[in-house]
Amino acid sequence: MSTVQVNGIEIYYETSGNGPPLTLIMGLGCSARQWQWMLPVFSGSFQVITFDNRGVGRTSKPDMEYTTDLFAEDTCALLNILGIEKTHIFGASVGGMIAQKFALKYSEMVDRLVLGCTMPNFYHLPPREEDSQRLQESQLLPLEKSVEVMMGLFLTEHFFKENPDQAAKLKEIMLIEKEEQGEDAFLRQLCAAMNHNTLEQVKNIKAPTLVITGDLDPMAPVENARFLAEKIPKNTLVEIPGVRHAFWVERFKESCDIIIKFLSQ
Repeated sequence: MSTVQVNGIEIYYETSGNGPPLTLIMGLGCSARQWQWMLPVFSGSFQVITFDNRGVGRTSKPDMEYTTDLFAEDTCALLNILGIEKTHIFGASVGGMIAQKFALKYSEMVDRLVLGCTMPNFYHLPPREEDSQRLQESQLLPLEKSVEVMMGLFLTEHFFKENPDQAAKLKEIMLIEKEEQGEDAFLRQLCAAMNHNTLEQVKNIKAPTLVITGDLDPMAPVENARFLAEKIPKNTLVEIPGVRHAFWVERFKESCDIIIKFLSQ
């Protein structure tokens, strides 16, 4: 557990495991804490780098415009100071948007790329209107109720019933993250995501790419994964059946197996 000054901010990061580097990039309003389901599995095969993006968790939250290009630059600066010249990259949700930008800007640093439950932009294949409305309304609710609405978009009812302890763990993490972040930093991150657009650029991604998503994802509908897989030249597409947005929690063992097999090819 460490912090380092890079790109004008203090970034919180952690490293674990041994092997080829694997850098994990989490999404909107989420900190590195959300990798705790996958991290023990990945650490058995890789040197894993996790960190809190600008504007969330234990990393600086400067009052300025955020972009996914800037997030990618932060990631590159962190890897440079850690002496990592080439790495696998796995980005989930908005982290997948950042991963797209990283693969385009720093192609020489990317070994293999994993894009999880993500989009080329917010408008091409958007969430259903009712899900988008739930997401917007959740930001106006009291803290605990807001997190509960978000969790309903992250996880299926089946998971809540079968894994109440794991759902409670995620809720605890999300409450901490939301309190740490505050509304202003959340909105700056949200604007970065809403202004992201790689529709015309993803065809230029050079790295072999795994596109993985839950087929019931209400936040980044599955059609986005299919679009990315269609456009990225060296692609593998996996749709996990019966899963919503947070496949890194709900089906983490199955997902880790798929990802490790892909990264090890």
